[in-house]
Amino acid sequence: MSLQALIAGVLIGGIHIYMSQMLRGKSMPVDAVVYTTVLTLAVFLILRIPFIWQGVDFGKGNTKSNLPAGGAATIMLGLMTLTIQYTMGSTHTWGGVNYADAFNTSMTVIGVGLLLVGAGLCISVANVWERAGRLTVQGRSA
Repeated sequence: MSLQALIAGVLIGGIHIYMSQMLRGKSMPVDAVVYTTVLTLAVFLILRIPFIWQGVDFGKGNTKSNLPAGGAATIMLGLMTLTIQYTMGSTHTWGGVNYADAFNTSMTVIGVGLLLVGAGLCISVANVWERAGRLTVQGRSA
């Protein structure tokens, strides 16, 4: 379903870009959305290559082995949330007003929260690995 949603997003975004070019003569910020969707689709297709798919091993469904990826993704989302008004300001500024610079308090709270949750996930994984290492060492010495 993810691949279907991405393909639909590329098709609809392509139509949106085409119509914006025809009607307004410009299509930003839609271009960036479509390019990001195409990049995501490419990553999904690359990850489905059997060699890579087995190495990543999404099939396990083991929560503990997925925590580092979840923590890293949460940290990246937190960073993007905190910097979105700067990274998207050039494509979201009309008449001198930066529309990407909205909801500052809530975006800051959410961004910091995401950073803390992501760091917590990564730290909890490090603790689990450390405890597992201690148990293994104790088991060998006994």
